Amino acid sequence: MRITANNLLGNMSLIRSLNGHERKNMHMESYNKDSFIHSSLSVFQTYGRTQIRSSKCSDEVLDKINFKLDDILRQKCGREHSFIVNGKEYMHKDLPRIDSSKCMNIKAVNNKIVLNNGHYYNYKDRKGKEHIFACVNDRIEQPYSDQFAGRQDKNTYQIAKFWNMLSRDGTYMSLYYSKAEQQSLLNDAGISEGFFSVQIGSKKQEYFYSNGNAGVAVRKFEYDAVYDMFAKRGSALFNEYDIGSVFMIGGKEYILNEDRKFDIPYGEDIFDVQFPKRAQ
Repeated sequence: MRITANNLLGNMSLIRSLNGHERKNMHMESYNKDSFIHSSLSVFQTYGRTQIRSSKCSDEVLDKINFKLDDILRQKCGREHSFIVNGKEYMHKDLPRIDSSKCMNIKAVNNKIVLNNGHYYNYKDRKGKEHIFACVNDRIEQPYSDQFAGRQDKNTYQIAKFWNMLSRDGTYMSLYYSKAEQQSLLNDAGISEGFFSVQIGSKKQEYFYSNGNAGVAVRKFEYDAVYDMFAKRGSALFNEYDIGSVFMIGGKEYILNEDRKFDIPYGEDIFDVQFPKRAQ
């Protein structure tokens, strides 16, 4: 699908017309749909085919397009093929790429990813291709300047979607990304196995990075519930095994005690389990 300026800006105009509840529902559905929605609405003024000379675009103008596009549209400074910023016209097709020197890497610190609104980020994939994102409205996405200039990239969209989902609810990541893809993106960002978190703007979610069969990114509250079953509460599941049975949990041996529980440290990969033979 070719994404035109009318499609993109028409969609933004539609979103602003929705009430708060409708915006929330539309936002939550965005994981299953393309970033852009066809729309006949347009906030552009349409002019003749007169050749327009584009002004040279400064970093300040690029930042305004990428981080304060609503302000430009609110002032009715969006045209079919250009923007008017500070009284000067900038053609979509002439908008330059974001210089990677302005970007911060998507890298974890203490197993925490924190991406802030109003900043640019980059990620170099394993083929050596660089992907650049703008963080705006608690999401990262390909900068608007790239999108209007016709430089939409499917892989960039998929990488952004991965982090956006994790910052909210990564329960269904496996529907969109293979186990290997998830591990690759997490590892490349410097996230190691165990607890980690992803925050984009005000949106934050905590996870456990697992090698087990419950998914790569298991939400922390789900980990806590299962850990409670193993170490504190017990489960009828363990009644099927003899006391003293040896379970392999996270690659280590743990013995089922007389209370049919395990003396297992918090943070062990309790989703990576090899069960012994059941009692006869």
